[in-house]
Amino acid sequence: MKAVAIIANLSKPNVHEIARDITAWLEARRVKVYSQQELGCGQGFVLGEPLPPADLIMVLGGDGTFLAVAGMYGPSGIPLLGVNLGHLGFLTEVEVGDLEQDLDKLVQGDYCVEKRGMLDARVFRQGKLVSQALALNDVVVAKGPLARILHLEVAVEGVRIGNYRGDGVIVATPTGSTGYSLSAGGPIVPPNVDIILVTPICPHTLNARPIVVDKGAVITVRTMNSQSETFITLDGQQGMELDCDAVLEITSSKHETSLVRLKGKNFFDILAKKIVDQDH
Repeated sequence: MKAVAIIANLSKPNVHEIARDITAWLEARRVKVYSQQELGCGQGFVLGEPLPPADLIMVLGGDGTFLAVAGMYGPSGIPLLGVNLGHLGFLTEVEVGDLEQDLDKLVQGDYCVEKRGMLDARVFRQGKLVSQALALNDVVVAKGPLARILHLEVAVEGVRIGNYRGDGVIVATPTGSTGYSLSAGGPIVPPNVDIILVTPICPHTLNARPIVVDKGAVITVRTMNSQSETFITLDGQQGMELDCDAVLEITSSKHETSLVRLKGKNFFDILAKKIVDQDH
């Protein structure tokens, strides 16, 4: 490990102090540190612009921060390591209390890199591509601020699998199965399983259930509402409107996000700690 880039959610308590402590610890071990300019430690860079030559991106924040950074820099191939300054922190590998021992594992090379699939979301209007974006967790189609039921037609490989009436639908990766999809009644899926989840949100029908489809499938969503506002949200970070003349097409992306996993921790360790233990 020769160089680390630090990106942080600046609204988190003590984040500047934590970033300075990490920087001092790494620099004392001859690891070059870059950080977003607002943190004022290491060598500064502008968030959103191409990264300096780093071996690792360290993300200080919660899952929302991690997803935002994955959207910006996941396709670069530089591995991401999350330091949890949020609540559940399913994507963040390191807790603040374990920071020093986990940093030591990093410097010693005692970790592995895990590839996580992403989704491509493309909006077409009259056959022309009008917008495109990436998501690590999920693509959500949901209603606007007025409490009207949405009517969505969802198809897989051109075959209609449902006319969902309700609050919307979530199309999620296995990584996203522990996010919004889980809250809407979807299953928890280990990240190494190559599938895509389709989970209806508060369906106004008894026969609407989550569906698991092959990773290579093409999923299309159309809104059948001519007057209700319908919005697409990607990883809870960016959004766009879906009108009745447009078609949303979702597929697995050729891009992946690389996550650093410290040895001795796997998906089920994290599942037990983050979810099962919270029931007691």
